[in-house]
Amino acid sequence: MSDNCKDCGKCCIETEMIVSEDDINLIMKECQNHLSKQEFYFKNEDNLLQLKNIEGYCVFFEINSKTCNIYKYRPQGCKFYPLIFDFERKKCIYDKDCPRTHLFYKRKGTFNRTCKNLRKFLNEQLNLELR
Repeated sequence: MSDNCKDCGKCCIETEMIVSEDDINLIMKECQNHLSKQEFYFKNEDNLLQLKNIEGYCVFFEINSKTCNIYKYRPQGCKFYPLIFDFERKKCIYDKDCPRTHLFYKRKGTFNRTCKNLRKFLNEQLNLELR
């Protein structure tokens, strides 16, 4: 995990991380454990693909070391985090559950560029309407 996340993992507790088909395919390709797709994701009530939790943690979270077992090929949403899209306010915001948001996207240009990429991901890979 990045230095910003070291010894934290709060985002991996009771995660509601949405994944795309591209995320799933990459995980399947790279994962050394040879998991079946059904072992790490499910279709939620909104008909979106979501990472599973085991005993309250993301299926890929290593509790003892507080690290991600698939960090190099983690889902796109994890890469954007702690930036998330607030559908009610229709804008990118920092997730209030992250205790270290001040360490991410310090420059306004980086924040805006990442927000644009997040919106594109939601539109193109998850087919979510943002307007």
